[in-house]
Amino acid sequence: MPSPEPIFDDPLSVLYYRQLAGIDIRYIIALAVLFLSVQYILAVPAELRHLPKVSPYATIWSYACRESVDSRVRRLILPFAQRGDGVVLVYMLGKWGVHILDPNLVKIVCQDMNRFPKKNYQDHLHFTFLSGPNVVFSNGDMWKRHSASVKAAFDREIPVHRFVALSHELFERMGDGGVFRFSDLVQRYTLDVVGTALLGHNFQALQASKDSFVDHFNRVMSRIATPTRLIFPFLDDLFPRHAVIDDVNALNARYDQLLQMKRQELGHDLLSYLLEDSSLTNEELRSNLAILFSAGHDTTSGALSTAVYHLAKHPEYQTEAREEVLKVLQARTEPSFQDLSKLPFLSACIKEALRINSPISLLPARWTLEPTMLGEYAIPANTSIVPNVCAVHQNENNWPEPHKFDPYRFINVRTKAVNNIPFGTGPRQCVARQFSLFEQRTLLCMLLLHYEWSLPKKSPHAHQVQNEFGAFGLSIPHALDVNFTRRV
Repeated sequence: MPSPEPIFDDPLSVLYYRQLAGIDIRYIIALAVLFLSVQYILAVPAELRHLPKVSPYATIWSYACRESVDSRVRRLILPFAQRGDGVVLVYMLGKWGVHILDPNLVKIVCQDMNRFPKKNYQDHLHFTFLSGPNVVFSNGDMWKRHSASVKAAFDREIPVHRFVALSHELFERMGDGGVFRFSDLVQRYTLDVVGTALLGHNFQALQASKDSFVDHFNRVMSRIATPTRLIFPFLDDLFPRHAVIDDVNALNARYDQLLQMKRQELGHDLLSYLLEDSSLTNEELRSNLAILFSAGHDTTSGALSTAVYHLAKHPEYQTEAREEVLKVLQARTEPSFQDLSKLPFLSACIKEALRINSPISLLPARWTLEPTMLGEYAIPANTSIVPNVCAVHQNENNWPEPHKFDPYRFINVRTKAVNNIPFGTGPRQCVARQFSLFEQRTLLCMLLLHYEWSLPKKSPHAHQVQNEFGAFGLSIPHALDVNFTRRV
């Protein structure tokens, strides 16, 4: 027999009782188990509880809303930096890690490779094709071997003539002007630069071939960046994404195919130097090719998109940069290597674009091998630490009016090196930084000679550049349309 209904003095109590009685106790138990599981997963380890932290729920909501990394940093992390906290705990990739906010602490972490070696994320699907035995993520003797070959390639003369030639290919697509998705065009331009100048292979990305390398790369990057899997990466172990894994494997197969082609025809390029090193395994070769392919074009294209965006927003700076270029080049229509060192205002615009929207917002994570003091903060062993470039560059304690685009910050003004780290700092800062800067100067110089540009009406970037959501801590303008007019 069912239990008799209790006797209540008022009708409202009777209603509440009947509603609760209709709820299956299994649902209540399931909700309780889910709640306790989430609490357990998100609990801060005891050895880290003395550090300030960002709410994990706020971070999860940010990922769920596909918020870009720069917006997340400004909204959730920057307040800690501005109040003087040198570090802050952030829930990332299923674990708690320490973001480094103080530029002086960033310098310490990046300078000491032995205390703070790079962390390898190969156990995560998100990093499986980038975080491997390569020049960016390896440590110790392996890193020394990789970096020696890479530095040898970048120590050669910077191929400005190649940058110029590819600029003309880009302009053939742009013709007399119009509205173009510049963020897409410039990514194809930088990929062709990486291919022809560094890898000895022409990807012909500017020719817009169907299912090209760049299309495949972008597809993999997009499919990997699923919010739920970034928040809880262990789900990839429980419920593997076979279609995504197959796509990653297909991209790796394309890298292997390129390596095989290069073995048959070695040249004086970076990839050939790596192939001539008999100590490198095929896995190491492919991993270096993958990271150079990604870092070599994605970050520079993001920097160029940001620079073009701000020159569109500030026509007075665009005019000043153009007048400087015309004065240096006089009647010539192409810059030389020597010309590009005589453009202080254009260089300042590039530096400011790199500061205000750093393509690499988060430097690759380091790892503590043993308990250590980082300034006043005790950091336990086996802790992931992430130098936060965006927080350094957007902190008003480091840069007055940090959200304002002002190239004059870099004109006849001495800036603290620790506050300006778009390429990282220390012995492992980006080895291609000079290559990238000359590439940016060349394309911007050519654009200023041949075009004027502005943002289209009702641009979603009208008030602030909107970056894409991704898995790798990059700030790359998303779907940036620009209206170009050919100069006569």
